[in-house]
Amino acid sequence: MPTIDSSAFADSDVLPDFLRCDICIVGTGPAGATIARELSNTALRVTMLESGGTQRQEATDSLNEIESIGWPREMDQWLVRNRVVGGTSHTWGGRCAPFDEIDLEERDWVPHSGWPFTLDHLTSYFERGAKYLGLGAGSSYSDDRIWAYMRHRRPRLDLDEAKLLPMFWQVSRDPVNWTDRVRFGHRLAADLGPNVTLVTNATVLRINVTESGAAVESVEFVGVGRRRWELPTPTVAVCAGAIENARLLLASDNVMTEGIGNSKDLVGRFLMDHPRSSVARFPVKRGRPALNGQGKATLNRFDFYRSRAANSNRYHLGARLSPSLQRSEQLLNCAIWVSRSPAGPDDPPWDALKRFARREADAGRDLRAVVKNTDLLFRGVKDYLILHKGLPHRVATITLDAMCEQVPNPESRVTLADRRDGLGMRISRVDWRVSEEEARALRRITGLMVEHLNRMGVEPPVIEEWIEDGTMFPSTVRDIAHPIGTTRMADDPGCGVVNAQCQVHGIDGLFVAGGSVFPTAGHANPTQMIVAMSVRLADTLRARRPAVAGLGSAR
Repeated sequence: MPTIDSSAFADSDVLPDFLRCDICIVGTGPAGATIARELSNTALRVTMLESGGTQRQEATDSLNEIESIGWPREMDQWLVRNRVVGGTSHTWGGRCAPFDEIDLEERDWVPHSGWPFTLDHLTSYFERGAKYLGLGAGSSYSDDRIWAYMRHRRPRLDLDEAKLLPMFWQVSRDPVNWTDRVRFGHRLAADLGPNVTLVTNATVLRINVTESGAAVESVEFVGVGRRRWELPTPTVAVCAGAIENARLLLASDNVMTEGIGNSKDLVGRFLMDHPRSSVARFPVKRGRPALNGQGKATLNRFDFYRSRAANSNRYHLGARLSPSLQRSEQLLNCAIWVSRSPAGPDDPPWDALKRFARREADAGRDLRAVVKNTDLLFRGVKDYLILHKGLPHRVATITLDAMCEQVPNPESRVTLADRRDGLGMRISRVDWRVSEEEARALRRITGLMVEHLNRMGVEPPVIEEWIEDGTMFPSTVRDIAHPIGTTRMADDPGCGVVNAQCQVHGIDGLFVAGGSVFPTAGHANPTQMIVAMSVRLADTLRARRPAVAGLGSAR
């Protein structure tokens, strides 16, 4: 695959011939990289435009600046969006799970809920997307079916499954560098065929449509030296994340003054994330849970497990609200798990061993870490090699953490601010709204989990004050870098920006990928859903086979 930095043609009057394309992909994160890989070695000519380079750059980071006017959000945008080859996979945590069936259903207690298809429709795409995420299983692992897959005896959980169900998150594992999760930019160039060209340091400013507004015409981008270019293309897949996807559509206002795809004033609306909080704390003594024997054993069941199959992916066991309880109490979907934070930088010894594997070792420092924690090494042999669980750690804190979906709210939205970035584009104004319904779901699942642990002999944890008092969560509960929903999907153009095939209503050739098309947020981390939906979109794009576009020129 040709890779070229925009500086290579900064002094030219025309774009290089190999940028001629049938499909332009905007962004190289999980969505864009997946589509490009799926279209690799086909008859289609594909050009990928990436705002950043292969390394992080301060000037490029500044293009992500936002103006936040709603519920407090994470303002360090590097933690939310990465303008670099590989996109937000540079900062993701690697936790993966498919949504639940109920997440895609139309629920009368969740306004604006309902997807144009059921979860079963995505099963094959979960399986096809697993290799891109470094997963051992693509689906059927977030419930009790996982025990057979992992060849594990099911531990005694004794959950009241009318209220709480077991929930698993699978942790991404890089197939080459087993000490890390998958980073979509690593080996991207090597994975793609000669029909795909990646252009770095090429920031898209707008998508141009025909005079009638009925079809895509070109993509305008700025390269090194602030040279502006227009790349003709009949098909565009916008894969820049939920905030930037909305910003690009709104900024593309030269034909439609309200922005493209925005005739119903829906672009940027229904912004969602995942409110997440530590909801209770367990006592810790000398790096271990300060619990009685029975309580400790019970708490350790909610831990990491490792497959006995050929792969060694880790699976984190927690719990989720049952669909029946969600329906009977009109609750949002929510999940809860036990979280353990390490006690210090020299602890545990596993990081030292990983550094040896990566040949990054500071021999003195790492030897001290290993010697200091020989007890953990011996425990680790049993836990990891015999029990096929996670590695043991000394911990500083043990908490119950919970995360829930949000009510889709049209007033929670991304618009354009008056202030402009260094390239002259108006920055995103983010008005993120939260509601009592999210707080109610978090309180309910906390109460159920604490009741369950008490029955199993775990001493009661210290519950957060807002949970005990039945009040709204505090402003310290913020987004966790999962922006979702700003170009939502719906069959009816009056209810969504894109149709079930992720094409913008009324504009031939303009597609949007990523979490921005999700009508609801689910309770799970969104990356596996994003990749599955991107595999699905790649099939749609492959079937289009448009005519090759003409060459563009400098402006």
